[in-house]
This record gives sequence, structure tokens and C-alpha cells, in this order.
Amino acid sequence: MTIPDESRFHEDRINKQIFSIQYERLSGGSRNNPRDDGRDHLDFLTTKQEKENFGVALFFTILVDEVFYTYYKENYNKFQHFTRYPKFMGNCLSWCLYHLHPKEVFSAMNRNLSNEYLIFYDTFLEAIPIMEREIKDFFCNHMPTINGQEFWDKCILEFPYQTN
Repeated sequence: MTIPDESRFHEDRINKQIFSIQYERLSGGSRNNPRDDGRDHLDFLTTKQEKENFGVALFFTILVDEVFYTYYKENYNKFQHFTRYPKFMGNCLSWCLYHLHPKEVFSAMNRNLSNEYLIFYDTFLEAIPIMEREIKDFFCNHMPTINGQEFWDKCILEFPYQTN
């Protein structure tokens, strides 16, 4: 992994158990930023479709974590123990204490692209039934005290695109 530990474990630098992703690490290398090494940390994704798949998967992962934290805080430690989902953080020096809305994954990944623009919409729509099924299954099997449909309904409210 090319992301330095101070960014990768931004909120958990000692134990290194809570993974974080900062906005600038998704936006490609920037040689104009003195804190950035100019690397594109997503180089392992070689095609446009791989990048769109990754962005949508990351969106849903962060969304589920943030929805759980927002509405089910009393059970968050148990959920985090099961999932170890990453936190999506702003850049230092100004936003590094803020968790960003997962829709910002899409703008971050499209920032600094020179020859292609990622269009996440179709991939996002294709992922919805899969994610709905996975979420309901997760709660049914691992946290049955939480209604999977109610949880999913809260996720839908945060979608960046109209789905109807």
C-alpha cells in the first residue's frame, strides 16, 4: 500500500486498528501539495470500470459505517468489531478532524484526472440490489436486533443519485 501510515491510520496512529482514507489520497498525486508525495494511490486500478467499481464499493462501505454510527451508536463498537470499515476523512490541515459524506468519494476520484472522467451512475445503480441484500443478510446473521430493512431505508436517504 502506498498511503503513508500517518494518513492510513489518521484517527488511530497508536493501535493502527481503524483505517482511514483522506480525500487527497483518492484524488491522485499532486506535486503542488507539499504534504503529498505526488503518487496516485489508485494506480492498482487499471481500467475505468475498475475505478468506478472501486469508487462505488468504497461509497457503500463508508455509507454503511456512517449510517450505523449515526443511528445506532449504542451498538457501534460491536458493529465496528465485525466490519473494521474505513473512515473517510478530510485533508489536513483544515478538514482532517471531519468525516466526509461518502458521496465525496466520487468527486475525489474525479479530481486531477487528465484523460478520463469516471461516471459512477450505472455502476451505482447495479450495486443497489446487491448491497441491499448484503446489508439485510448481515443484520439477520450478525446483529438480529437491528432491522435490516429500516437500516437500508436510512441508507437510501443518503444516496447521491435519484434511483426512481
